[in-house]
Amino acid sequence: FKRLCRSFLGEARWRTEGHVPKLEEYLSHANITGGYFFLCPSAYLGMEPELATPEAFEWVADITNKMVMASTSICRVQNDIMSYPFEQKRSHVASAVQCFMKEHGVSEEEATKAMWGRISDAWKDMTEVYCQKPTPLPRALLLPVINFARTISVIYLKADAYTHPQFLRERIADLFVNPVPL
Repeated sequence: FKRLCRSFLGEARWRTEGHVPKLEEYLSHANITGGYFFLCPSAYLGMEPELATPEAFEWVADITNKMVMASTSICRVQNDIMSYPFEQKRSHVASAVQCFMKEHGVSEEEATKAMWGRISDAWKDMTEVYCQKPTPLPRALLLPVINFARTISVIYLKADAYTHPQFLRERIADLFVNPVPL
């Protein structure tokens, strides 16, 4: 929670000053302010005590953890790609796309393409950890970390469906209303 508050404060300072940080500096705050580090451990609540051990909670809460960092990065960067045009209509901190544009002197299209590349690399990192033998934790504890990234990927696939949920209407209907042809 302290880490989250410090990161929010850092982003607020950047917004107030109109500062556009380098991408890695931005992500060091944005990966935390996205809140995904809170969601991953929360998935362990209610699991069998044999699975959700104190060691498992320590693993999932470790900010240097490759799998959690990859999941968080997917969530944050995909959110930024889809939501920054809307967010920049009001006073808001720069997004990953804008940080990359400024740092590398490239167009929005090139920066967006580079951000999708980062997302692809993060998926590879998660897959690598999941496929390790032995895995750092039982696979039942790795799946929630992957599933958060999967969920965000659906929410931000073609639009910012978090801010504009009407974009999810068809997907939700496919899950719960429309029959699956056999």
